[in-house]
Amino acid sequence: MDYRELPQSELNNNIPQGRTMVKWAPFATMPEQYENVGKMIESQMYMPEPSLTEDLLQALELKLRDLLDCNVILRYWSGGYEHQIECKVEHIDNWSRVVTVSEGANLIYVEFKHIYEVRRYDYI
Repeated sequence: MDYRELPQSELNNNIPQGRTMVKWAPFATMPEQYENVGKMIESQMYMPEPSLTEDLLQALELKLRDLLDCNVILRYWSGGYEHQIECKVEHIDNWSRVVTVSEGANLIYVEFKHIYEVRRYDYI
């Protein structure tokens, strides 16, 4: 007999509730362990600064100049982590070697030496 199919009036109302403890997150009761797991996950995402050859840098620069005022997917390194954004290349400053891109209404400044992939994409 399945108790889920019985009407509410036939069920026993004297069943104890139990501890009402959330049982799907047992290690959250130990804050130190929870913090350490978070630090481990973050450290796995860390990436050293890419070292690019001069040939690759020149190819990236030519590609960026061709894609000026175009929508691109830009992959770059910043502060130990890889970032990927869909943006529009606005300006390339020759003197400071900084690329200005716009993501929506935000302007983002990326050092040229940290960029390691540029792909053109079109809206569907």
